Amino acid sequence: MSPGSIRRAVLGAALSALLAPALAAQEVQGRDALWYGAGLGPGVARVQCSICRANRGTAATGVLRLGGRLKRGLLVGAEATLWAGGVQSGVHESMWGLDAVAYYYPRARGTLYWKLGAGMLSWRSVDGRDVLSAGAPGLVLGTGWEFRIARQLTLAPYASLFMAPVGGDIKFNGAGIQQNASLLLGQLGVSITKH
Repeated sequence: MSPGSIRRAVLGAALSALLAPALAAQEVQGRDALWYGAGLGPGVARVQCSICRANRGTAATGVLRLGGRLKRGLLVGAEATLWAGGVQSGVHESMWGLDAVAYYYPRARGTLYWKLGAGMLSWRSVDGRDVLSAGAPGLVLGTGWEFRIARQLTLAPYASLFMAPVGGDIKFNGAGIQQNASLLLGQLGVSITKH
């Protein structure tokens, strides 16, 4: 992802966030028992341990979501997130997470939500011959603001942070070589959800 496209994505998310207060009176009606959605945007990944540099990279991220309504103003579900770091100097990096999440809407029929979840975050770096990998349990925090675009369809700029600060084991070609790696995946994006 080029610096120009990252700037455009961040500018779009920021513009959406600035327009949100003007549209705050809008309410999302009719959240069904089942909901599903997807989101895209730039993301940053970080892997840190005592034998590796703090890997930071900005690349495209995507998320798939599926869940149900527990009660008015509270949705629960599962998410799968992917950060595709691409290839740099012959090394392909990727990070992905699987987590259980809850979306809390402070106003039961409102458009602002807070997200909290827990799951597993994994990282992999491949140079064509050797593989470095890590995985650790972590927490997910996020927020977003939904805008109705159709009867049961919403568009939402969102920010999400998946943190696995301890417990990750670095493996080299499947063999453990280092303990206590920390993993981090941050996202800014826009999602579309069918309620």
